[in-house]
Amino acid sequence: MTNLILTNIIIWLVMLGMLGFTKYSFGGIAMFVVILLVLTGCVDPKTALAKFADQNVIMMPGLMMVAAGFSKTKLIKNIGNVLYKVSGGSFEKCIALFMVILFGMGFLLGAALTRLAIVYPLILEVCEKFDKSPSKVMFPLAALMLSDQTSIPLGSGAVAYVRLNGFLESAGYTFGDSFGVWDPFIARLPICLIMLAYFVFFGLKMAPEQPPVEIKGLNLKQKKAARELTPTQDKLAIVIFVLMTALLITADKTGLAQWEITTACAVLMYFTGVNTVKESHDAIPISLMMLLIGAYVMSEAFVQTGTGRFIGEKIAAMLGDHPSTFVMYFMFCLIIIILTQFMNNGATANLFFPIAIMTCEVLGCSAKGLMLAIQNASLIAWFFPTATPIMPLVMESGGYDLKSMFKQGIIPAILKLVTMILWTSYMFPAFPK
Repeated sequence: MTNLILTNIIIWLVMLGMLGFTKYSFGGIAMFVVILLVLTGCVDPKTALAKFADQNVIMMPGLMMVAAGFSKTKLIKNIGNVLYKVSGGSFEKCIALFMVILFGMGFLLGAALTRLAIVYPLILEVCEKFDKSPSKVMFPLAALMLSDQTSIPLGSGAVAYVRLNGFLESAGYTFGDSFGVWDPFIARLPICLIMLAYFVFFGLKMAPEQPPVEIKGLNLKQKKAARELTPTQDKLAIVIFVLMTALLITADKTGLAQWEITTACAVLMYFTGVNTVKESHDAIPISLMMLLIGAYVMSEAFVQTGTGRFIGEKIAAMLGDHPSTFVMYFMFCLIIIILTQFMNNGATANLFFPIAIMTCEVLGCSAKGLMLAIQNASLIAWFFPTATPIMPLVMESGGYDLKSMFKQGIIPAILKLVTMILWTSYMFPAFPK
């Protein structure tokens, strides 16, 4: 263990302690951690600075400004009324319907953060309609969207298998098999359906009725106090929102960056009079953006110092010479689930693909199942705000603390881990006959 790895781990523990046991804002804690990481050499200044301009960070203000404008339209109230009637006045049935709709959206738009931002105004309307706190729905909806990414070969999902084969080729993989176009979808679909059933029938029961932490910024007060739009502005707000949604869904084909789309639509909301300068400014979630930047910088520190690889290689060494498929998949997935809470989940999976391939080369077995299991495990990223871009938004808008996140997340995490390993071991064994 190098001094940088030890320093990185100490700063990581300090961050956890401050997030869990102090009342400082999450954004303030994140910026403090960024400074510590840079000053101690755990991450270089240029990389840390670049995270302030990360696409997801730049996307956030635009998404929330468009959402703020759209939330003032009569269409939001009309949709809320329809959902109320269809659900028979049942909050649980209404949210279950929401979950099914979000699951369907996942076939076209996999990114959980983008989907949540699109439906966020409607979530607030439903909560207001049923006199419920957002704390009752934000975590179940977000965790579902992290669990329902099926990798169906449509849009960006159509090249998922190509990317995995690229890792095999780069590592000089010699076992002889490779990924087919449907393999990622086959590995995920049954797990996604099981998780959908869990969150529909049990997810809401685990969510707190009232937020453990006061909801600041992203709340209902601004929505209730919103000024009424003119008929023309109302129509324009709907058109801009629909345009943004369509462009985000087709971004892979048009070549437009997502931040370009959200920023342009936010500007249109201002120039059409839907949002004033003050309303646009109030919609920007500064603390949330700072927390997201801090999460990205910590993720980079884990890579640059070698902390992530150090932890992974130590545990991988414990596997022995000829582990069973189940044991090997379980050990790697457990490492991924732990590390992905503090590193970006995509970066965690990418970091461990080469380690997994090298391990399989040494053992003389297939790496396909292990890589698919790692990819799936990296989406169990809902215990800490540093896990994935959607979780800072969830913590801020739901008023959650770490204890409430753990309470809501532990059962679905165990359920997904067990079913995922059993299914992947059966369909993609490490030692195929």
